[in-house]
Amino acid sequence: MAISPAAGHRDAVVVLPGIMGSELIESATGRVLWGVSDPRWYGSAWTTGDALAKLHVTEDERAGRTGRIRATRMLRFPAFAPVLRGFEPYRELLRGVRNNAAHPDAVLEFAYDWRLSVAHAAAELAKAAEAHLQAWRAHPQGSRDARLTLVAHSMGGLVAHYFVTELGGAGELRTLITLGTPFYGSVQAAGLLATGRGTPLPLPRRRLRALACTLPGLHELLPGYRCVKERCCAYSQLTAVDVESLGGDLELAQRSLDRQERLRAAAPLPQLRAVVGVGQRTPQSLTLAGGTAHVQEYVPDGGTCADRRGDGTVYRDAATLPGSPAFYLPQNHGSIARSEEAIAYACSVLTERPLGPPLGATELGLYVPDMVEVGRPCPIEVDLVDNPAAVVCKVFDLAANLEIARPWLTPHDGSLYAEVPLPGPGLYRIEAKSGGFSAVSQLVLAVAPDE
Repeated sequence: MAISPAAGHRDAVVVLPGIMGSELIESATGRVLWGVSDPRWYGSAWTTGDALAKLHVTEDERAGRTGRIRATRMLRFPAFAPVLRGFEPYRELLRGVRNNAAHPDAVLEFAYDWRLSVAHAAAELAKAAEAHLQAWRAHPQGSRDARLTLVAHSMGGLVAHYFVTELGGAGELRTLITLGTPFYGSVQAAGLLATGRGTPLPLPRRRLRALACTLPGLHELLPGYRCVKERCCAYSQLTAVDVESLGGDLELAQRSLDRQERLRAAAPLPQLRAVVGVGQRTPQSLTLAGGTAHVQEYVPDGGTCADRRGDGTVYRDAATLPGSPAFYLPQNHGSIARSEEAIAYACSVLTERPLGPPLGATELGLYVPDMVEVGRPCPIEVDLVDNPAAVVCKVFDLAANLEIARPWLTPHDGSLYAEVPLPGPGLYRIEAKSGGFSAVSQLVLAVAPDE
């Protein structure tokens, strides 16, 4: 007996990655500038800087003369940036979505140049989505009444939202599924622009800051909510002048904040289904002084302050829109689109089968530094644990694709704690798991002491 696919299967699906989530190549040479297969490349790139110089946005690109760099596909291999931490590949997400579509041809992988503005990427998305929808409606396995379903990670959700609300995409949209999208920005972006101003700083973070100050895409992630602490429980919104004082670009900051102002005034989006990362230590507010930003892990809550946490990059209340249902998942920002639960949720929305949290699932928070020196132990902290004895921690060398350690976690100041030496320069994944949710993971870059 033939089994008909569920109604959601008949849609044309577009999958969008987050910032730094697309492979970029130099058009003239075909050289891969971002998204290389060898994770050891990131240690060299962030310390020498030669490989990253081509990623800086030029005046020509800001003026709209693009094409020097092309996005070819979504990440197939782990990537890393200091402060922003790791970016996991999208293989599992793409596989899950394709397996739940009416046909693999119903799914479009939309890579975009994440260095440039949300508006630029959304204009490209509008053309690609329209062509994909028409091709799918004419496909032998397609449907003439098919509509668009967008599945977007992080900044990809901002691109999708701009396409839907400002470029007329709402008329063809059935559902927008976002995974860790910073609808109201991230304090991490403001902190990154100010990182190291007037203070000694490891070379990789200096390289990132120099790159970030040229990127419209990074400025798009600036926080648009009341996050600047003036005095006790008195907060104001970040301004473009504030961003300029931190070393950012005044024009790029104003564009981003203007876009967020339009977002606040826009009508509700009933098609939105947001996966929101929770349980991780997350910058939520900041203080400004002397051209520097100091981030804090709390926001105002009535007459006091509260730690709302989030996915380590986006705090939980910034990752969805008012009136939209949210699926809360304890996971880090760079790993959320790789997690089994987020993929299962996206597929359940596609097929219109609601999905609840796994049996036995508990919230768990993982904290590790973004970088460590080889020869120094890497600290690992795990908190929000109901059953400490059930927590398992693992360390993987991504270059060797090998598990290299299972640190023993011991109680320390209300959390669980371990230290593990990383054997050499390169990229490592640290995982912690307890209960029914998949492991919370984070990428760490190990660098030589003189780097």
